[in-house]
Amino acid sequence: MTEVAEYTTILWDMDGVLMDSEPQHYRAWERTLRELFGVQSIDWELYKPCIGCKYEVVARIYEDAYGIDIRPKEVHDLYFRYKAEVEAEEGYLLIPGIREVLQELKKRGYRMAVASSSPLSDIERFVGKSGLSDCFDLLFTGEQVRHSKPAPDTFLEAAKGLQAEPSECLVIEDSYNGVLAAKAAGMECVGFVNPGSGDQDLSEAGIRISDMRALLDIL
Repeated sequence: MTEVAEYTTILWDMDGVLMDSEPQHYRAWERTLRELFGVQSIDWELYKPCIGCKYEVVARIYEDAYGIDIRPKEVHDLYFRYKAEVEAEEGYLLIPGIREVLQELKKRGYRMAVASSSPLSDIERFVGKSGLSDCFDLLFTGEQVRHSKPAPDTFLEAAKGLQAEPSECLVIEDSYNGVLAAKAAGMECVGFVNPGSGDQDLSEAGIRISDMRALLDIL
């Protein structure tokens, strides 16, 4: 990794990094496809490439796998209804230590943004209900860019929003797609090994951690 002193800005993925939400997304998709298309179970290996991608990319993966059409608005709306339902049932599952880490890094003067493929409404709701609003200078959704992760657009535009150069940014990601997006953006990346996100290939990340609190020793 680049010298630590060069980093002024930290860009955080949300799902699987701030909260352990990928299993919840998976369950929401299962309920959606079961109700509308009779798909009883989604293979986890099929779901893994969806991690870190926005809705349109996920939809194409399921369309190709099952020969179904997920473009209609009723599918989109039902998925997000089930997603909210699962979150209401289970609550937001914060990554252990994340609140402590964010608060400490904020004290140290880092500018921080959420840079996620999730809709802005989901990001705002999570950050607000989790009491993390004061930790972030920007909430950025990949829906604002043309190309989803693994393209670099989400991270590049989030960096612009914080008036930071790519070389000043450190990305925290838990997915293969996210790590590739960070590298394509010319940013260093810490890969967070989250079992809830499946066996993701994080080999391109500059460093890998399995405990978020390890960031405080790195930075």
